[in-house]
Amino acid sequence: MKPTVLWVEDSARLELANLCGPVYFTGACQLTLAENVTTGVELLTANAYHVLIVDVRLPPGSDPRWLEHYRNAGSDKVDAQLGLKLLHWLITGDPAVYAAPPPAWVDPARIGVFTVESRHELSEPLERLGITTYQQKVADLPDTVLNDMIMSLLERTAS
Repeated sequence: MKPTVLWVEDSARLELANLCGPVYFTGACQLTLAENVTTGVELLTANAYHVLIVDVRLPPGSDPRWLEHYRNAGSDKVDAQLGLKLLHWLITGDPAVYAAPPPAWVDPARIGVFTVESRHELSEPLERLGITTYQQKVADLPDTVLNDMIMSLLERTAS
């Protein structure tokens, strides 16, 4: 069975050709996309994944709790940083973020952050969560960047 990967990214459909293409082409894993936090949580609680890739700027989706976090941040993806809230809940189980317990399979070693925020902006929260795999979205990244990130996480978790 192929390793499974969940990418929680609001512009994933726009990234299908250039970033997802190499992942699909290699056939090394099964990639699932979630375009908002609500869908991400639904998939994360229904399935175990070998790798999780998360963007920081995510829309809330339809879940009232995520909508509340979003509204409390001024209904702005940049300020809300729901991807970080999602990661905080997944790793700490903080009921102030989300009432349900996170899935037991989640491990920081399986998680990568792929976002426009710089490493400097995210170093403190990612360090607190134990997440070391990070890639900033900048112009002229190779089309294989997502696939490379996934393969690196798979190699790390296999050993």
